[in-house]
Amino acid sequence: MRKVIFPLFALVIIMACSKTKQLTQVEVDIPYTQTLDASKFPDSATFPFFPPQGITIDFPTLPLNTNSQQYLQQYNTTVNKINSVTLSSVVLQMTAPAGKNLNFLKSVSFYLASDTLPSIRVAHKINIPKGSTTVSLDDTSADLKPYFLENTIYVHVTATFDSIPPRGTSINTITTFHLSANPLN
Repeated sequence: MRKVIFPLFALVIIMACSKTKQLTQVEVDIPYTQTLDASKFPDSATFPFFPPQGITIDFPTLPLNTNSQQYLQQYNTTVNKINSVTLSSVVLQMTAPAGKNLNFLKSVSFYLASDTLPSIRVAHKINIPKGSTTVSLDDTSADLKPYFLENTIYVHVTATFDSIPPRGTSINTITTFHLSANPLN
């Protein structure tokens, strides 16, 4: 009887530990929102006509405080307990003028860099669908843990316009990182 009870008890303990580890797994999306500098949008005074290939504009690089240490503390984990940090999504959202869409955009590329890490393209969208007010970019599935752990990362957006945006256009970028960590590792 003891020969049967001990292995069963050990199996229950192992399963309980495994279940506890699963229950403590941290899976969280962390969004950051920024607004593109509208003064860089093409206008009819600067571009009286558009070439067929469009006009590509580099937007000013924007600093983004990651607050990564605060998130790690909030979720009771540390750098060495992080399994991965990936890009969950990058979304462009037209916020003004009301009722308008992103028809003036042909393509967009989204880059991240830091003071110690090189610039990498993490998302892009070619041939943005007409009539859209919100566009999800295609991500590159890059491992962004080193970037997320920086105090500040820099976001750089390059966009190709195939027409002039409406006056008063405002576009937000919503970048969402997915943090996966296990405090019990």
